[in-house]
Amino acid sequence: MGKIGRFLIVVGLVLVMLGAGAGILVLRTGYSIQEMDWNSDGETTVSEMLRAIDIGRRSIRKDGLECQEYFSFKDGLPVRVVCPPARE
Repeated sequence: MGKIGRFLIVVGLVLVMLGAGAGILVLRTGYSIQEMDWNSDGETTVSEMLRAIDIGRRSIRKDGLECQEYFSFKDGLPVRVVCPPARE
């Protein structure tokens, strides 16, 4: 195996390690992949999953309902608020 072959193997291993590290960070967010659909198009992309690394979740009360607020770690501003349907 030549120098190019060894170089490609090293590059491949580095890419696998980076992908695994990003995957671990995404899984540690504490919420499901469906919840990471930030643009609500019904499909969670890789970029949305990576964005989830910088977004937290907290419970809030809104209009008397227990809701989940997703917020940016950077500034604490809400990204999205999800509330259950109102009961009548």
